[in-house]
Order: sequence, then C-alpha cells, then structure tokens
Amino acid sequence: MTKKRIVSFISIIGVSCLGLNLTLKKTVGSHPGSTGAPLDQTCAQSGCHSDAVVIPNATSNTTLSFSAPDSLYIPGHTYNLTLKAKGLGTSSVTKFGFELVALKDKDSLNAGQLVVTDDKRTQIINHLQGIDNRVSMTHQAIGTPSLSDNYTEWTFDWTAPLVNEGPITFYYAVNCTNDDNLESGDRIYLSSFQVRASTATTLKELAEEYDLSAYFEEETHSIIIRYDLKGKREVEVNVFDVEGKLVASKKSMILADKQTHKINLGSTYPKGTYLIQVQIENQQLNKKLIVN
Repeated sequence: MTKKRIVSFISIIGVSCLGLNLTLKKTVGSHPGSTGAPLDQTCAQSGCHSDAVVIPNATSNTTLSFSAPDSLYIPGHTYNLTLKAKGLGTSSVTKFGFELVALKDKDSLNAGQLVVTDDKRTQIINHLQGIDNRVSMTHQAIGTPSLSDNYTEWTFDWTAPLVNEGPITFYYAVNCTNDDNLESGDRIYLSSFQVRASTATTLKELAEEYDLSAYFEEETHSIIIRYDLKGKREVEVNVFDVEGKLVASKKSMILADKQTHKINLGSTYPKGTYLIQVQIENQQLNKKLIVN
C-alpha cells in the first residue's frame, strides 16, 4: 500500500469531466464540483461532456461499499471504502473516472477526512462552494483504464468527524467512456450512499473502556500514555503534533493488560496540542493533550 495522505471529506465523479477531446485531455482528474451533490454539477452540466447520458440513482451500475457493519460510523474512526463501476450500453467501456464527496445532511458541508491509500490511481481536489471549501476524491490518469471487461474499482479511506454529525451522505458520479477522443457517447452514473453515527459506542466510552490517559512529564520532557487492554491485543500507537506531523509511532505490537508508553519530545520540545491515537485491533482511541 502506498503512503496515506489525509484531506478533509469526499466526492466521486467520472472520467466524464476529463474533457476527452483532441485538444484537452483531463484524464488527470475530474473538474472539481461535478459530483451531483447539492450545489454541485455533473460533467455534462459543466460542458466537458455536454451530450453525455446522465443516469441518476444508478445503483445497478455503481456501488460504494463501507467497511463498517450496518453503515454506522464511530466518531474519529477510519473506514475503508471501495467504489465499483460497470459499464452498460452498445459500446465497450475502456475508461472510467469518478469524483466523490462526503457531506453532512444537516447543512451540506464537508464531513470527515479523506485518506488516499493508492496515490497512483486516486487523488484529492478541492473547490469553493458557497461558504464551504469542498474537498473531493477523484481519479489519476493511471486509474482510468478498465480493470476488466466493462469494470473498474477504486479504494480509499475515510475518517469520520471527531463528533457525532448525524447522517452523512457520500455523493458520487462515475463516467463510463469509450475513449474515442470525442465529448459524445459517454454515460454519467450518479448515486449516493448514507452513513449514520453509531449510538452504541462513542470515543469517550472507548477511552473509558480501556482506561486511556495521557499527560506530559515536564522533568523528562515526555508524553506518558497509559491504557489497560484487559487481555491480549494487537496495538498501534501514534502521536501527532498540531500540524498533523507524526511525532512518534509504535506499530504492530501484541500487548497484554496494562501498558505505559513514554514518548520523549526532547529538551526543545514545541509547546501546543498533540493528538494521541491508540489503535486497538479494529477500534481507534483518540485523545488530545495540551503541552504548555
């Protein structure tokens, strides 16, 4: 897996917006804001595929899988998404494209963070929509050819908001094209997928369940992280500074019961806010720590 890059929110749109003509090939990505979401357009409306057939609610042609059962998200947790697309029509689909965005149902603003897990086939784009600087996921040029006959898919991650934002909808558009260097003959499939916040377990409850605590030890210039696994678990611990830079990491450890980690920041440690992430198997615990 390639290195992950995190950016807020998601939107899916097809190669359709790539402007496949002789003078301008935008297979490098879609036109921003072509997801079919509220206030967004589609590639057909933006003029790059003006006579494309736009098919709404195209659930038989595109599917978005969400790695959590019952399509429920826990605030702060990261989930894997896979967008699958298949072409229909009289001609074979040789290239696909997409754009996808995640918006809160209550105000149509961006929700969560988008994580690029395959930077050769996918990328992030953004555009201003009203008061919201929307961020979308779209394809790279190398991610447009079909993977098999009339079929392709893209994978990426999404980190849910740190608080319960209520229902969140992923809006996405996928373009299926015959790659004939013309703006005609394409099909744009629009669809959406909604997730809801889980009421069973909150981040606070998870932190309490594992007795997670963190504090700064001034004498040693160290962050002390403590938790109780209550059994044998696989654990990953990461510490980030306020700018999102990874300060320390302890990965793929099989540990048991009560644990203490000491992260030395050095004598010239920067003051500010740190984020401690403790991944216990499929559960992620987050805790903020202010170092004065």
